[in-house]
Amino acid sequence: MHRRSIVRGFVAAALALVLPVGLAAPAQASGHHPAKPRIIVSQDGEVDDMDSFIRFLYYANEFDIEGIVYSSSQFHYAGDGASVPPFRWTGTEWLNHYIDLYAKVYPNLRKHADGYPSPAKLRALYKIGNIDNVGEMDKDTQGSAWIEKTILEDKPGPLYIQSWGGLNTTARALKSIQERYQGSRKWPRIQREISQKVVIYNILNQDDTLNGYIKPNWPDLKIVDNQSQFWSFAYLWNRTVPTDYQYALKAPYMEQNFLTGRGALLEQYRTYRDGKPTPGDDQNNRWRPEQNLSYNVHDFISEGDSPSFLYLLDFNGLRSSEDPTYGGWGGRFAPNASGWIDTSDVNTFTGAADRNFPQTRWVPDLQNDFAARAAWGVTPHYRDANHNPIASVREGVNRTARAGQKVTLHGRGSDPDGDRLSYRWWEYTDADTYGGTVTLSATAAATTSFTVPADAQPGDTIHLIFEVTDDGTPALKHYQRVIVTVK
Repeated sequence: MHRRSIVRGFVAAALALVLPVGLAAPAQASGHHPAKPRIIVSQDGEVDDMDSFIRFLYYANEFDIEGIVYSSSQFHYAGDGASVPPFRWTGTEWLNHYIDLYAKVYPNLRKHADGYPSPAKLRALYKIGNIDNVGEMDKDTQGSAWIEKTILEDKPGPLYIQSWGGLNTTARALKSIQERYQGSRKWPRIQREISQKVVIYNILNQDDTLNGYIKPNWPDLKIVDNQSQFWSFAYLWNRTVPTDYQYALKAPYMEQNFLTGRGALLEQYRTYRDGKPTPGDDQNNRWRPEQNLSYNVHDFISEGDSPSFLYLLDFNGLRSSEDPTYGGWGGRFAPNASGWIDTSDVNTFTGAADRNFPQTRWVPDLQNDFAARAAWGVTPHYRDANHNPIASVREGVNRTARAGQKVTLHGRGSDPDGDRLSYRWWEYTDADTYGGTVTLSATAAATTSFTVPADAQPGDTIHLIFEVTDDGTPALKHYQRVIVTVK
């Protein structure tokens, strides 16, 4: 892993306001290396939240984690001890247990990359939110108060709130801010500036608080809305992932890279028909060996919430956090009235528009990357594990050119482990705003060129991906996304 900060700031570029005391403007997008993304994870204890949280811990060095909050959803809630009984409630202690197991791999992870948070820090960030009932946001809780405090803190950069379950605890935090300031002279500006600072990544609508409270009361707050794309990395993956890529989710791959000899934390990783029930969730039968026979024992089960943080992983060079329309390991999105919603890419295997392909096109790459980190956790010496190569482009990652102009791009790769490298250039046409395609002079070499088409209009963008792959085990990639804007 090359130790660089992450390019950041798609929501920040338009902000030039002076914020009131307690609020800070997101950092300006610069193309340099500003701070890691500030994130709060909110989850509900579904089995796929558990698996997503394990992956998240292996990538925890890539984020400025501001909170880990337990919430409820239509699928899981604790009950109120009186009129509302618990429903599929998996309890709140499993997360502390996972952090304890993270502590066992933490010393090795630090040998391979900088920035992993200490187990003590993660424990301090864990808060219980509104968990009594689906959509419950009637009272302040430890979790909602923590989100409220974090929103109001004087820190630079966007605050990404990731909703793996319901949004009710986040809604309660926003309502508490509204109740405190509404009617005051400060309120219009505070509401506007929070709306520009907070970005919610919503996985499905797992309660009614987004449409029932947040959108009506915070109409300008930005939402990255993943309503269907997440299914391609969830329980139904065998219907959505291209056949040629499914090997990275099948039992032999899972057993070799995650389930065998990878330490105590990954021993908790759930897979199909693995014989491991989830205490409290009596409706989850996916662990039963005698059921779900379309999957093999130890096939991948689900990480439907992982796209919420995968799209912020710009260490890979895809720059997806700069703008959700760019696409990356967390999928790709199109603008809508409240921010962005999941969209389609052309499936390169079928030639047809496919709402799953913005996520599934990356499955082998992101699985190999996770496999490498899984190995880091049990490998005490840097020299004994594989690490990402480093891709760069001499001309930089933002270019301008006129219609009819030839553009030449010189890529370069290096590898911290001395591995042999291969190169690939390709056009991410779905991310382009130019409506056609370009012809690359070379696709399997470090250097390529193309001529901007004559019909390209000023302002059109062309997205080219320079991909460097090493020959280590597992094979790892690093990319550079070059965006050529027509002038």
